[in-house]
Amino acid sequence: MGDICDILVIGGGIIGVTLARELKRRKPQSRIVLFEKEDATGQHASGRNSGVLHAGFYYGADSLKARFCREGNRELRTYIQAKGLALNACGKLVVAKDESELPGLEELARRGSANGVDVELIDLDAARRIEPRVRSAGRALWSPTTASADQVEVIAAMTADARAEGI
Repeated sequence: MGDICDILVIGGGIIGVTLARELKRRKPQSRIVLFEKEDATGQHASGRNSGVLHAGFYYGADSLKARFCREGNRELRTYIQAKGLALNACGKLVVAKDESELPGLEELARRGSANGVDVELIDLDAARRIEPRVRSAGRALWSPTTASADQVEVIAAMTADARAEGI
């Protein structure tokens, strides 16, 4: 590895690997080293999370969390598809167990719309066309861009890309 680097990134989770790759893209002449205490990347939270690509409708209007979810969903989906990795583009139904929860669905729909996220309040018949066993109090919120991926496969691909890029 040598004794000198221009940039040292500590931690080989998905954030560390992504950060190192972005820094290399921005500063191609820099020597970037990714330091991970484990034998491989993604051995902690990044390799054990649910793999959900969240859409960003839960967060306050125009918050950083909402923006990062929306943009991260789009960019990670593009990366996964370009690499030919498994993507479960299942979408997400959010339901109301009773009528008292319907205003909460409406609020999520409002936030989603304010955040530029594709969400739609749908009736129970439309929800049953998506998931025949769904139970909800008359309506549901449909998020077609929510998906999931194999997080171990994704971090492995990103790590391989980082190595190929000279990190």
